[in-house]
Amino acid sequence: MRKIFPLFVVLLFIPFTQAQFTEFHPELEWYTIKGENCVVHYHKEAERTAKVTAKICDEIWEPITRLYGYEPETVHFVIKDIDDYSNGATYFFDNKIEIWTSALDFDLRGTHNWLRNVISHEFTHLVQIQAALKTGRRVPAVYLQWLNYEDKRRPDILYGFPNVIVSYPLATLNMPAWFAEGTAQYMREEFNYDYWDAHRDMILRSYVTGGNMLTWNQMGVFEKTSLGNESVYNSGFALTRYISQKYGEDKLREITNRLGVWSNFTIDAAIEDVLGITGRQLYNEWKSYLENYYKTALEPVRSNAVTGTQLNMEGFGNFYPVFADSGRKVLYISNSGNDYMSLTSLYEYDLEKKQTKRITGPVRSTFGLFDSENKILYAKITDDNENWYNVHDLFVYDRKTEEETRLTFNLRANQPSLSHKKDKVVFVFQKDGTTNLATVNIDGTGFTQLTFFANGEQVYNPSFSPDDSRIIFDYSDFDNRDVAVYSFKTGKHDFLLEARNDERNAFFLNDTTVVFSADYNGIFNIHKFIINKGQIIQLTNVEGGAFMPAIDRNGDIAYSGYTSTGYKIFHLSADSLRSIAKNDNYKGVKEFPLNEFKPIGDLTDDQIQNFRNFKDNILPEYESSRYSGAFSKLTFFPVLRLDNYNTGNTPFQRLKPGVYFTSSDMLNRYSIFGGATINTRFERDLFMMFEYKNKIPLLYDIGIKPEIALELFNVSRKADVDIIFDEDLPTVTTDVTYNLFEVGLKASHRIFTRDQNLEFRYAFSRYTASLGSFILPLEGDPQLYPTTNDEYLIGNNFMLKYTYSSLFPYVDSDINPVGTQIDLTYNLELNKYNPDGNYTIDNGILVPLYSNFNFSRLELLAKHNWRLTGSHGLELTIRGGTIIGAEVPDFFDFYLGGLVGMRSYPFYSLSGNEIAMVKTAYRFPLFKNIDFSDGHLYLDKIFLEVFAEAGNAWNSYATTINDIKKGAGAELRFSLNSFYLFPTAIFLNAAYGFDSFERNVRDEKVMYGKEWNFYAGVLFGFDI
Repeated sequence: MRKIFPLFVVLLFIPFTQAQFTEFHPELEWYTIKGENCVVHYHKEAERTAKVTAKICDEIWEPITRLYGYEPETVHFVIKDIDDYSNGATYFFDNKIEIWTSALDFDLRGTHNWLRNVISHEFTHLVQIQAALKTGRRVPAVYLQWLNYEDKRRPDILYGFPNVIVSYPLATLNMPAWFAEGTAQYMREEFNYDYWDAHRDMILRSYVTGGNMLTWNQMGVFEKTSLGNESVYNSGFALTRYISQKYGEDKLREITNRLGVWSNFTIDAAIEDVLGITGRQLYNEWKSYLENYYKTALEPVRSNAVTGTQLNMEGFGNFYPVFADSGRKVLYISNSGNDYMSLTSLYEYDLEKKQTKRITGPVRSTFGLFDSENKILYAKITDDNENWYNVHDLFVYDRKTEEETRLTFNLRANQPSLSHKKDKVVFVFQKDGTTNLATVNIDGTGFTQLTFFANGEQVYNPSFSPDDSRIIFDYSDFDNRDVAVYSFKTGKHDFLLEARNDERNAFFLNDTTVVFSADYNGIFNIHKFIINKGQIIQLTNVEGGAFMPAIDRNGDIAYSGYTSTGYKIFHLSADSLRSIAKNDNYKGVKEFPLNEFKPIGDLTDDQIQNFRNFKDNILPEYESSRYSGAFSKLTFFPVLRLDNYNTGNTPFQRLKPGVYFTSSDMLNRYSIFGGATINTRFERDLFMMFEYKNKIPLLYDIGIKPEIALELFNVSRKADVDIIFDEDLPTVTTDVTYNLFEVGLKASHRIFTRDQNLEFRYAFSRYTASLGSFILPLEGDPQLYPTTNDEYLIGNNFMLKYTYSSLFPYVDSDINPVGTQIDLTYNLELNKYNPDGNYTIDNGILVPLYSNFNFSRLELLAKHNWRLTGSHGLELTIRGGTIIGAEVPDFFDFYLGGLVGMRSYPFYSLSGNEIAMVKTAYRFPLFKNIDFSDGHLYLDKIFLEVFAEAGNAWNSYATTINDIKKGAGAELRFSLNSFYLFPTAIFLNAAYGFDSFERNVRDEKVMYGKEWNFYAGVLFGFDI
């Protein structure tokens, strides 16, 4: 009997559906308020942020929609104060925007009002991208798919297993990353919520002067390091401002509109339609201007540079230097060896030996030394709490014992600093988008809140005064930062440095002197402030930027300095300091880059002033109600599939048109996802999935919060058969339709850690073979033989699956992953199976004679990837499976070969009740940073994999070493991006089986081995 695998019906689409962040926390109580143009959903801990969001959305709605000549339907905002995470996400097909309340504190960005910035940014995304769609938002892409299959060979199977799998989207959106992010940061020039500040200029300036600007192609896509991805934002903002200032703000709308026409699939074509020059010509024009501009602006700085010596070369995120060992060593935070700024550790640099040593990690915050510098206090993100929230807490690392101790639990405590007496810790903590100062004792007890801000104010980098009576800290309310001092005596704070510029990273050098970083002349430099004289003295004069100063007892300075390759640690000796005159400073323009403004002119001066002089501490009254559910509109993805499983089908019959569809609740509590494809022979692939992530009574009360899914599959295939009667009657041709119906219910739950999951699944399956009607060729009296159905399997499967997945993030993880993945699966199967089509007659009705096949199976799939030098990697895969108990028919076999197993042998060649396999692969880059584009395609890297594998499948008899099947092969992997949006993974695989063997199936001998097997695919990732 035939077995049908529904796996690829869903696999062709799932990578895209998983791209969204869909985690839902059922323990939170959700509410809804409504503005004029938006609906805001929030949990009760984020009420203030929700009200401010509604107010801002209504205020910015008209100017943004007028700029792009497009007005969306009502927008749904989802406000989260769950994690210590700052971001916004726009789901432009769903008309939904998610906002995390924590204000952005990122070393590659300046400080701006978080909610004004992020809401305007994300709303601009939604409006502009919808305006650029070639169709409405309900049809994001059309999928072209192709499935090709191995030669079936075995007479007991209907068709071979896929060896070519292609799923490629033709997107209705083709907007490059730089333009999408550039316009979102631009918003409206009149808003001034995100402007060209000193951080923006620092990054671009350093790239230009260092000769390593992003290329035109690189600006179009992300998938880079933290610094590279931020540079896409940065370069996009700069180029967008250049277009607006030179060609007019209206050109942003016109380019957006031209991206929406069917004849344009690149930004180059849209730019040429509007500006009359190609995109590359625009880029070269802009680049040439920048090179001349920065050369002139930096001449005074270069004539009297005061920078010191760079201590380290590794990493682009090196922060918070602290002198130790009487000034002989510098401790600092670094992402050395990593591609993302979040992956940092604590390092020590020996100034005398010029050697670097890693101490511990991960650590991303400020830190302090105590107990004769043997213990280190810091904060770090942890999800070790009841609801898996990612929040900061305080920890201590003991250098002697190399052990870490957690001091606080769920305080959201960050940026700690020790008192000089080493008995108190001051830190910042956050709630509902506002941060405040607090202290605890050195052992983590005695929490005391010091400030009580409640309207989105932000505090940063606190530190004690020399006598521990005051705390100096950075403060921000609207834009930039000021320096304030909190007094324990009065319980109040006063501003010490309060200018229109950005002043930050302040600490008391002594009772009368404060050292800090500020951008007084457009570049961040280290300064000192003589309090009793009111005098500010500039200490450094750098081209990039100087931050986070530390000074030892000799007056030597260590600081984090920005260069064209990121933040590095610099050391500046006291005897290198010299006077810096005002005319030695940077000479940048006020309105970068051209000091011009060509608005569309639809806003009055009063409106502009209202946008800039906002008062978000005064809020309208909003009526709040319990969240009752709101679904996105159904989104459709038309699909055209060439399904080549039946070589007897005509080319037209092999085409399967269809559609995928999806919709979800705004909170991702519920979602529906389905699809249907069918050909002219009515062979169909149908599936539907409904997910439920909300509370389940009784289970929730005992702390169990599973995610539930109901799954339905219906797959049918047809085959032509010849019915032979006897020598006197002619052969009759008809068809057999094989039909699989399956319904499954699964529940998954995270266990132990975020990396581990336990899934339970029950599936009911029914396999039916329907013999088509035909005419019995009886002489003189032909008769119609009706359609008959043979229900040959009724299956019940209870599955328990443990999954562990811990993959290390780095830029090549998509094509060459690093880490460990384990799947351990137990199945209890209760099957009624009629393998030979035997029937009995009961009351005149044919009743199938089923045999019961009840058994358990256990399977392990484990994979570990080691990162070798650079982007080279070594992979080890182990797979084993056993059916426990007596031997069962081959219908229930494991299959070991093919695309998802040992590729050196076809899928159905290796099957049995027992399997074992080991595979080792070495993967390395052939070409990286290719930076090649052609039309809507962008190619960046090509990797080669060589592999060897060995394994076997068998039944009750014991396998021997001589039975083991061996093979080897190679795979080319191409990492591309399509339409600036979709990751595109192409693989070409060739494998050779070293061993030949024969299988006897239904009295037919089938030969395998000593042959090449070829595979190929075009998907969203290299997951197969």
